[in-house]
Amino acid sequence: MDPVKITLVIIITIAIFTNTISLYFLYKKRKSNYVILCINLSFADLLQSIAGYIPALFLDSNLQKATTLCKLTAFFVAFPSFSAIAMLTGMALSRMVLLSSCFSSNLINYKKLFIKIGIFSWIYGLFWAFLPLVGFSSYTVEGTRSRCSMNFSPKTIIEKAYLILIFAFGFCIPVIIIITSCLFTAHVIVTKYNYFYVTYGKENVETKLFKEKEKKAISSFLLMVMSFIVCWTPYATIGCFNAFTSIKTPNWLLHVAAFFAKLSALVNPVIYYWKDGLFKKRSAHKKSFTKSLLIIKSGINKKVEHIF
Repeated sequence: MDPVKITLVIIITIAIFTNTISLYFLYKKRKSNYVILCINLSFADLLQSIAGYIPALFLDSNLQKATTLCKLTAFFVAFPSFSAIAMLTGMALSRMVLLSSCFSSNLINYKKLFIKIGIFSWIYGLFWAFLPLVGFSSYTVEGTRSRCSMNFSPKTIIEKAYLILIFAFGFCIPVIIIITSCLFTAHVIVTKYNYFYVTYGKENVETKLFKEKEKKAISSFLLMVMSFIVCWTPYATIGCFNAFTSIKTPNWLLHVAAFFAKLSALVNPVIYYWKDGLFKKRSAHKKSFTKSLLIIKSGINKKVEHIF
């Protein structure tokens, strides 16, 4: 087995194991509406690993044309990827909108909202992944001859248009929305902390709890943003250059881009572990969560609790 497939086997094994455990603990947790989208993200990573990466192990290492299996592996890599990108963008956008003062937390059904975001994200991902199967661009053999992906060597206007649209709606717009959301959320957190500081004092237990909780929430979200940018910038760069220039992408760069894209399936479980401590003893988590609910009782903090 060549080094590329050995690396893929390692990534698949870790991704399936960690995402399965994440799904189990996230399902058991279900303490906040935010977990709904975390479950969808973890499932998207698991689907990508099982339906996209495992069949790729059985592809010929020197493909001459895109077989049906090759195209399907590319589809099941693209579909969950686009869906996950849409979920992250939806989480960022909803967080920014719901934190704005014009919305009342008592008038919003957060569970239904996050379910709708999840459903829309899957439809969004299916839409972009399905287009190459019906002639709007195509899934073709990469220059490495070891796997299929979207056509990064466009020859027609339609193929170039598809790459441009993917670059815009699958990378640029999500990045702009996510970064804007992070900046706005950080501003809201600082403003609310100052309110608690002035109202209750710096040493008040509610002020300390708010600062610790919201600092952890924004830090974990920033980690998700950075992981998204790191994992998908190589492919986005390749798509951009190939759409607007005649530069031929080196095979080593295709391997690097594919490697970072596959790492995205490993990122979310790590974030869950760091953010929520899902692999700690559930009894300790339940105890601390119950204690937090008894302490946090102000209207402003309830609003942030619903969103995060």
